[in-house]
Formats: sequence, C-alpha cells, structure tokens
Amino acid sequence: MIAAIYARKSTAQDDVAEEAKSVTRQVDGARAFIQTRGWTLDEAHVYKDDNVSGTLFANRAEFQRMMRDAAAGAFDAVVFFDLDRFGRNASKTMVALNTLADLGVSIWDYSTGLAVDLDSFAGETMTFLKARFAQEQREQARKHTREAMRQKAKQGYVTGGKVFGYDNVFITKGQTDRRINDAEAAIVRDIYTRFAGGEGARTIAEALNRKRVPTIRAQRKRPSGWGPSTIRAVLERPLYRGQIVYGRMVSAYGRELGKRVTRKDGTARECGQLPRPEDTWIQCDAPHLRIIEADLAARVDARRLDRRTRYLASVARGDGRVPERAYGKYLLSGGMLVCPQCGGHFEARKHPWHDQPGEVYTCSTRRRKPGMCDNMMALPIGETDDQILSIIDGQVLCPSVIEELLLLVDRGEADDSARLTADRQRLCKEISRFVDSIAEGKPPAAITAAINEREAEVARLDVKLRTPRPARPNIDKLRQALTLRAKQWKADLRAEPQVARLLVRRLMGPLVLHDEAPDWIPFEAPVKAGLLDGLQPTLHVASPRGFEPVALG
Repeated sequence: MIAAIYARKSTAQDDVAEEAKSVTRQVDGARAFIQTRGWTLDEAHVYKDDNVSGTLFANRAEFQRMMRDAAAGAFDAVVFFDLDRFGRNASKTMVALNTLADLGVSIWDYSTGLAVDLDSFAGETMTFLKARFAQEQREQARKHTREAMRQKAKQGYVTGGKVFGYDNVFITKGQTDRRINDAEAAIVRDIYTRFAGGEGARTIAEALNRKRVPTIRAQRKRPSGWGPSTIRAVLERPLYRGQIVYGRMVSAYGRELGKRVTRKDGTARECGQLPRPEDTWIQCDAPHLRIIEADLAARVDARRLDRRTRYLASVARGDGRVPERAYGKYLLSGGMLVCPQCGGHFEARKHPWHDQPGEVYTCSTRRRKPGMCDNMMALPIGETDDQILSIIDGQVLCPSVIEELLLLVDRGEADDSARLTADRQRLCKEISRFVDSIAEGKPPAAITAAINEREAEVARLDVKLRTPRPARPNIDKLRQALTLRAKQWKADLRAEPQVARLLVRRLMGPLVLHDEAPDWIPFEAPVKAGLLDGLQPTLHVASPRGFEPVALG
C-alpha cells in the first residue's frame, strides 16, 4: 500500500527551527503512523503547505499537487493530522474528500488512528460536522484576531509587517513599536519632494532603481525594485504624515466577495480585500512617527488632486487623450507636444530608423494605435528643445515682457488719501446742515437716520485714513531685479535639463503643432493664466522638420 502525507499550517513560523515547526511535527507523526501500518512512503508524496489558510483550496500549491497525483493513481492512501489540517471550509472539504474517495484513495486521520468514513450515513454526517466545527473555529479565531488587532492599532502598536521608513522594535509579547529609520526616511522625503517638484511616479521609480536604492522587499530572497505603484503607495500612506489608520480593508473569502467572486479567467476567487466604511476605521495621531511635514504633504496632495481632475476631465471628454503629464526624460516629452492630426501626444524615441540615427519626437498614437494616425512627422530632439528654450529666452524672459510688467505695476492705484479726506469733509458738512435743520424746528425723525448713516461712513473713512499708505514702488530697482532673475532663469534652462522641464511646464501649456511648411513646422503654446499677472502672450516658434519620413524600424 503506497501512502502520502499532507500537512498544513496557517501562520508563518520563520522564527522557529525547522524541526520544531508544526508542519514538520505533523509529517513526523504521519511517518510513524505509516510505519506501524507497514505501508510504503515515497518522499515525492509528502505534501506541505506552510503559512496557507485552510479556507483556501485553489491557492494551496501542494494540496493541488496532491490532488493531481491522486488522480494519476500515484498513491493509495493519504494521512494527515486531524481534519482541520485538511481544510477549514466545510463544503469544499467534503468535495475534496469525496473526490479522493471516488479515486479509490483511503483517507486517514492519524490523531485518532481511524479512516475517514464517507460511505455510511453516520460516518459522513460526523465528517461533515467535524469540518463544519473546524470552519466555525476559524470564524471565531478571525473575529478575536481582528478585535485584538484593532486594540493594538488604538494603542499605536504594530499590527502587520514592516513599513519602509521604520524599524519594528520588540517591546513585550504581543506588543511591537515602530521607530523611524533615518536612512529609509530620507528616501521617503526624497520621493515626496520629487513628486511635489513635478516628477511623476515612473520617473521617480526609474531614478531610485538607477541608484540601486533598496526597497522593503530587499531582504527577501528575490528582491524587487521600485515601480510606479510602489511610489503611489508611498505618497498615499498616512503613517508618513504622523497618522495611524487601521481597518480600511478587510479580508474576505468565497461568497463574502460578492460580485468580485470571479477572476479574469472565469474561475472563482477564494480570497480578497473589501473596503470598509470610513466610520469603522481606527485613526489616531502619531506625531513621533511623522516623516513628512504638513506643507510638503499639502503640495503633494494638491498635485495629485490636479492630476486626478485632469484625468477625469479627459475621460469625460471621451477622446481617449491622456492628460498632460509632468514627467519625461526630454524637455518636451510627457505630453508637451500635441499632434496636429489626431490630437495625441508626441513621444521621444531613440534611433527609430534603420539608416538615419538620432533621437526624435514622433506621434505616440501612430505607434501604439496603428491605423488611428498616419502622421510621419519627426522632430529632432536636440534642435527642437533648443528652439523652445530660445523662444522662451526671447518672448517670455525678454526685456519687452519685463517692461510690460513694470507698466502694470506703475499703473497701480495711487495714494488715495486726498480723495478719502475730501469725502470725509463732504460728509461732515452734510451732517452739520442736518443739525441746523433740526435746530430750525424741522421734524427730526428722518433727519436723525440720515445723520447716523453719514456718521458711520465718516468712521469708516477714518479707519482707512489711519491705515498706512503703500509706498510707491521703485520702478528702476524692480527692473534691475527682474532682469537679474531672467538671466538666472536663462542660465538654469541651459545648465539643468530637469529645471528646464519644470520651468517650461510652469510657463506654458502643451505646444500645438501646425504642419504647413516643407522644412519648418510652426507651432504655438499659450502662456499659463495668471503667470504674468495680466499678460497673455502666445509663444510662436518654428522647428526644423529634420529627418525625412520613412517607415519606423
């Protein structure tokens, strides 16, 4: 008789020696039972699921391997310790047991030394009741564990694993605290600062991976790098802002998932996470765990909200256009060049042709969605970026714009003290005439109301007259300061590509191309509203066409 062993444990036992682990003890007990029976055991038929819930069946790799081997006739009996090791979902447990029985495999519980009886009414009923009790025991354990975790969260203790930016410090059994890890906290601050400065999640992840910055998973056997989703998770985590939030999601199994029960391949999902109402969350302040200051967090939130708003607007338009993005390796990548034919964005491509090397901007829609755009326009990156920076130098940071700004300042409201004094004298004269009318015997009722109204206005004028008047701006000094600032911006544009990208996105919106000339491509871009306090210039520039349009490689 060829036997097999199945062992399972729900929780991980990484801090326990191999010989002391629950699954190891289960296997040892099953081996002894098999020896007393005189059966044969092949090591290939020892199946161990460690750190896997008994509620899950499809997700248990070793369990599924055992069922496949049983279907292939690899063994005649399977031995385990107690029915709750086999499974903790009554209906699925009974299905699996009956499947094994139909395959001619006998099932043995070595804790009792008896075979599982599925043929008699009494035996099947008792087996089902034991499976149902095991499921109920799991439900009660979930309930008590969940409540214990909520109490820990209220007290500020760790309720899960390690969070990047912190070290877990053991206090006593059942109580673990967090301490800020300075090296990891600096990386978190860098992520927030980069995003607030205009970089996107993909660009930040690429920069961290290029520097080989370790992630929280670096301690595992298969370390993983940074990805856009990881960056977004860092930006959303309340703990970095000094707030503990627990209970936003809850584990759910089987039919608890409701409409989420099916996966893409049509099979049923056995477990997942469901959102819980916000009024059930545990939220408490933890200022000693704050890594990100409030002003930096506010800037990040404002930018995330702006990006979300623009994304929803593009979805509402239904034109399939991706909203302008603030990242990109090159000056005009990331949504700053708009295709004149399809309205899509241009992208930067390296060496797209076989016979002519170079880096160019081309329409991304044409490459990613064949048939939707036939625009073969290609703009050499170096020459195009240089043209844009030259135009900014000449049209936005130029002396004429500075003079217009100074003219707006010079036209500002002058000192109004003389006008306020004249209004006050006029009101005082009117009050005096009303008083003389009362003295002459005229009815005082209507006159008194007019006097009170004018006295209140005089009081308001007195307050304004006591307020210090703004000094007249020194136009020459302001001109000198603006000219110096413009020179500094021009230097930054040429010396720092990242600064240039951020500045271009602050100065203007996406550039709309117009393919009108054989050798030059004119395009225009509106200066962003409010940037120049009343000035609304439009940039007009022409860029070299560059390469002849040929088939992409």
